[in-house]
Amino acid sequence: MKLINDIVNELIDTEKSINSPLLKTKVLASRLQNETLLRWVSNELKGYNHSDELPDYRKFKGNIVGTYIVGNQQYNNQPVPIIGIDDEFRKSLTNMNFYDSVSSLENLKREDGRGKLEHVFPAEITGLIEENWINMGNPYLQLVNCKRWVAGNAVAGILASIRNNLLDFMLKIDSEFGNITEIEELKTKKKAIATIMNQTIINNTGDGNILNTGGKANISANISIAKGNKEELSRRLQEGGMNEDDVAELVEIIDDEEPNFVNKTFGQKVNTWTKKMLGKALDGSWNIGIGAAGSLIADAVKAYYLM
Repeated sequence: MKLINDIVNELIDTEKSINSPLLKTKVLASRLQNETLLRWVSNELKGYNHSDELPDYRKFKGNIVGTYIVGNQQYNNQPVPIIGIDDEFRKSLTNMNFYDSVSSLENLKREDGRGKLEHVFPAEITGLIEENWINMGNPYLQLVNCKRWVAGNAVAGILASIRNNLLDFMLKIDSEFGNITEIEELKTKKKAIATIMNQTIINNTGDGNILNTGGKANISANISIAKGNKEELSRRLQEGGMNEDDVAELVEIIDDEEPNFVNKTFGQKVNTWTKKMLGKALDGSWNIGIGAAGSLIADAVKAYYLM
């Protein structure tokens, strides 16, 4: 079918905008009376309104950084720990969702493809993060500002996912029904087309992204550790790329102090160790992104303490 061939030819030319093949796909979806495909392509063209419709390839976990003063020293754009904050609140701080239309994303890619995309938290949120940090044992801390950022190449990743998923769908349709030339005949394959869409577009969206910079590793933050099991704790942290000596340091101190189970905060020694690890993630000596590092440490230690 010519319409499908035209869409494929435009998608394989990575120098061209995705807008045109998406518009052609909208025509195809309308003619096929495929409501699921029509809703997806319309959302990509105009932008998403609701988070429950947002595909996983548009969801990222950002890094929390800020400017803060301790004593007479000021630190700019340094990692800010959010360990101990309520889980739902912590997710709202780190999650960065992209609702924008494809056209807006393509413009954003041209402007910020090599930089960082930032969201500065309002004073009220910054105050809550500061209070949590002070409660960790930093009474002289002043958090001047706080923000979430992701690398600018996140936008390129979203656009690549849209292009690749749509191309997979069109190639599969062409492979299965390439001999069909009339739209009325193709409409009779509605069930098979819906299955192909589920395989290539709907369910081909990954499990979200823990964003880091450069070539650093992504990790899953799904932690399962039996309470007080140091061997499982060590294994899980080393699987996340942490140095064996750094893990051994945590194992040595973790039982020296009790966490605050009411406020869900760790003791001073564990907090100090955590800051050291986040510093290693920042300078590249631990090959992991800041956001992923914080999630791994927080979830592993909380599982160990059964918090």
